[in-house]
Amino acid sequence: MNDTVAVALITSLSTLAAAGLAALVAARSTARQLRYQAALAREERAEQRESGRREVCAAACERFLAQADAAYRVLDEGWAARPFREPLPWQDGFAARRALDEAYVRVQLTAPEAVVRAGRAVVQGIAAEFRTHGRIVGEAVGGGGGVGAGAEGEGDRGVSALSFSEPSASGLSASESDPAARSRALRERFAGTERFVAAVRVALGVGEEAAPVTGSVVGEGAGEPGV
Repeated sequence: MNDTVAVALITSLSTLAAAGLAALVAARSTARQLRYQAALAREERAEQRESGRREVCAAACERFLAQADAAYRVLDEGWAARPFREPLPWQDGFAARRALDEAYVRVQLTAPEAVVRAGRAVVQGIAAEFRTHGRIVGEAVGGGGGVGAGAEGEGDRGVSALSFSEPSASGLSASESDPAARSRALRERFAGTERFVAAVRVALGVGEEAAPVTGSVVGEGAGEPGV
């Protein structure tokens, strides 16, 4: 083999090696680009799912707060009403608590556990306030504390001391009969709502970490709320 052939072979091999190396580099670069694009697509899909989850959670929590506010409005009317002697069904109270329960179920299905716990505290606080109101009105009309929504426990929601046929002898509203209980109920409302909103803000990524759900539940024998 003469020198000319040897040089040609070497040149050809070098060219082939360079082409192969270039193809390998291009293939690896393409593979990295494809992996990067796939990762971006996965992240985008995950962000879209998370955004959708937050929107559903926010809607459920807004509905829950609206129903809690509706229940508070019914209770406000009850605290200011004059008690009567013969109990009749109090449809507004029953409907308000049923709607609140339905809204809480939505929170349980869509929200993180911290939000669910805070929502449960709100529901329990409202139930306790119904019981407290019923006890006060029952005592005012001589019922021995057994009259009112929730007097037989959280499951009894069809009767309240707010709706009676004859005025009681005292003529005082529940708020006037026991202003301290009314004040405790209001403080517990504000504390429970504040904790729920704080937990929701954390779940939606718009607030600091929520404080643990603590404090008393308004009810018979309840003390000052731990807020």
